[in-house]
Amino acid sequence: MTHLISKKALGLVAMGLAAWVPLASAQADPAGQGRLVTAIQTYQGATNEGRAMAAIELRRALAAGKSAPAATRAEATFLLSDYAMRERKKDLALKQAEEGLKLLGGLQAGEAAAVRALGARVKAQALLAKQERLAALKLMVDARLAYGAQKPQANAKWDKVWDELFLWVYIAYAELRGSEKKEGTDLLNARQAEFDLIGKMEGSCENQNDPLIIVNRESNLPAYPIAPMFEGQAGGVFLRLSLNPEGGVTQATATAFSTSEDFAILAERAAANWVATGKGLEQPACRAERPALVVFKY
Repeated sequence: MTHLISKKALGLVAMGLAAWVPLASAQADPAGQGRLVTAIQTYQGATNEGRAMAAIELRRALAAGKSAPAATRAEATFLLSDYAMRERKKDLALKQAEEGLKLLGGLQAGEAAAVRALGARVKAQALLAKQERLAALKLMVDARLAYGAQKPQANAKWDKVWDELFLWVYIAYAELRGSEKKEGTDLLNARQAEFDLIGKMEGSCENQNDPLIIVNRESNLPAYPIAPMFEGQAGGVFLRLSLNPEGGVTQATATAFSTSEDFAILAERAAANWVATGKGLEQPACRAERPALVVFKY
C-alpha cells in the first residue's frame, strides 16, 4: 500500500433530498427539466449520509424528464454512474457512463464540455475497476485534450474541470501494471506537445500550469485516509500551491480530488511542509497557485 507524487508522471508532463417540483411548475415545465436540474444539484451537494436518497430522487427525476435536454439527461446519467461506482457496481457504472455518452452524440463537439468531462471520468473509473487500465488512460488523455485550454470562470479563478481532467490522466497512469507502464509512458510522451498547448495561459507567467516537483515528498507524504484504505480505494488530489522565494509552500488548495474528500484534506495538511522546485520559480508571478499532484495507490 503506497501513496505518492509520481515524479515520473510529473516529468512527463447541495444537501438532502431534492424538493418535488410543485404542480404549477410541473405544468409549466412539461419536460421535467426543473426537477431534473434540482435533483442533479442535490446529488452533487449530498453528504455521504444523504447520497443514497439523493440518487433515488435523481433516478426518478431522470425517468420523469425524458424530454429534458440531452446534456441535462446525460449529466444525470453520469451521476448515477458515479453512485453505482460508490456502491461497487462497476458493470452498471460502465453501462450508465456509456448511455450518457450516447446522449451527447447528437451534440456538437464543443457543446456541454464539462458534462463530457464528467462522463469520461466516471467511465474511466469503471474501466479501472474492471482492470481495463490502458483503456482508461487513453480515454482520459483524449478527454483532456478534447476539453482543451482552461475555460473562463464566473466565480472562481481556476477551471476545476480542467484540473480534474489533468488529475485523472495521472490516476489512470499510476494504475498501470507491468508492460502497460511503458505503453502508457509512450502515449504521454507522444502527446506532450498537445498537453503543452492546452496548458498555456495568458499572463505574466508562461509556466503557470507546469507541475511542481516536491523535493521533500518522501518525508512529508499525506496520511492515507482510514475509510478509503479499508475500502481499498485509490485516489488522487490536484493541488494549487503558492510558494515563498525559497520554494516553501505558503498556501495549498485542493481544486480536484477523488474519490473521497479525506484525500484532499490530508494532502492539504501535508503540503504545508513541502518544498518545491519547478520552472519559472525565480519569478514572483510564477510562485502563485502552481499545480502539484498526489496519487494515493492502494
